[in-house]
Amino acid sequence: MSLVSAQPVREHVLKLRAAGGTYESIGLAAGTGAMTVYCIANARRPKVQAEVARRLLAISKAEIRSDQPSTGGVMWRLRALVAMGHTCSRMAAATGFPPATLRRIVRGEALTVSAELQHAVAALFDAWWDKTPPRRTRREELAAGNALNRAALNDWPCPAGLDEDQLDKHGYQPQCGWRYARGTGVADDYPLAERKAAS
Repeated sequence: MSLVSAQPVREHVLKLRAAGGTYESIGLAAGTGAMTVYCIANARRPKVQAEVARRLLAISKAEIRSDQPSTGGVMWRLRALVAMGHTCSRMAAATGFPPATLRRIVRGEALTVSAELQHAVAALFDAWWDKTPPRRTRREELAAGNALNRAALNDWPCPAGLDEDQLDKHGYQPQCGWRYARGTGVADDYPLAERKAAS
């Protein structure tokens, strides 16, 4: 087994990480373990097997990006739910992900999202796309009003304004802007819990 310097491989792996690759996704693309990729990236190995180096150096940033769930698709689904009056706190309670994580995505600050979060947001979108939040209390009324104002100010479309065939493609931009939507009913608080119980 021949060994080569890990330095150029490390630099390439760090570029792949900056493009959104995880140790696991890079390792999977190269046919090696995530821990091997981690050790190379963090200067734990001065030398690396020549074959592993060759496979890692062959991975392009475009390949890594195409393997990642579309952050844009998740972002537009969440924004569309905000346009129906749902807040990030309400969506976080329904999905089990932290409100701060969802806020970063809604603001367009997240570079990557996990497949688990993507699936949870897609399921929530399917459950709430035509539903408005409950307005049982003054607090819920204010929260829904603030969400609607935010969506209107940012011209975020409601779910019906999104093209679901294009939504998960990188760089997707909706053709529609914000419009007030009444919805067909009131959304359940925990629709994903009901789906888990049914499956």
